[in-house]
Amino acid sequence: METWFLWTVAGMILAGIHIFIQRIGSARGYRSNELNTYSALVSGLIGVTLGIWLEGWREISLLMIIVATVNGTIYLAGSNLRMDAMQYIETTILLPLHKFISPLFALFIGVLFFREVLGSTEWWGIVLGATVPLLLITRGENERQVNLSKGLWLITISAFIVVVNAAVNKEAVLAFESVILFAGISHLGSVPLSLLASRIKNRRKDSLNKSDSGFNFALLRLSLICGAVQFASFSSLLYAFANNGPLATVYTIHSLYILIPITLSIIFLKEHWNKRKVIAIAASVAAIMLMR
Repeated sequence: METWFLWTVAGMILAGIHIFIQRIGSARGYRSNELNTYSALVSGLIGVTLGIWLEGWREISLLMIIVATVNGTIYLAGSNLRMDAMQYIETTILLPLHKFISPLFALFIGVLFFREVLGSTEWWGIVLGATVPLLLITRGENERQVNLSKGLWLITISAFIVVVNAAVNKEAVLAFESVILFAGISHLGSVPLSLLASRIKNRRKDSLNKSDSGFNFALLRLSLICGAVQFASFSSLLYAFANNGPLATVYTIHSLYILIPITLSIIFLKEHWNKRKVIAIAASVAAIMLMR
């Protein structure tokens, strides 16, 4: 069995666990910015330490720090919005839609700005993926969810930000050789701005939040786990590419991580599921395969 395939599967599993940890934080009412900022701090410290150890520190430059900080901030914004959406709609709806909308943005941006031509499989993927909202967005689900329309807006914005973040990552990998170091600085560089945003947001009253009074050690423990898993997931993906894993194949396999938090949410958080949602999830996975 190929080494890149093992790294890809490992990254997929870890990515699914990472999203489920965010779902737990959302279920507990933690602010998305707090959990994700602390997680980014943990991931960044691990990444910078390993990056300097394995790759050296000589490539660190002002340009890398600026690009990495902007990249990390973009990623954190998208992650925050996705976690915020989890407060309004369940994982069984959120992830299939998110993983269809984000590659859809990527495909059309490629067509509009980079003159890319879509093949027949991509168009079939779009058509198949378009059935996912029809299966998931129903009157019954609107009544079951906390706020379906608000959650859908957050998913759409988050999906667009994910595509922008992927574009920055692609250019950064070409510009900087120290990939792990860049990843570490990205997460670490986003922390100061995130802490400032969290400080401003904490001044506002939010009935969904349970961590406003005093320091929350449960939030800290969850952040430590989330940050470690986040770095391990990203590193596994990098090592898959480093071991000559094909981009399209690796990304397609990695995208299947959505099945993990959906399954865990149904088992442990008792989220609602039925045949319609199972079909929607299957359609989402098939659309991902075709669009990649």
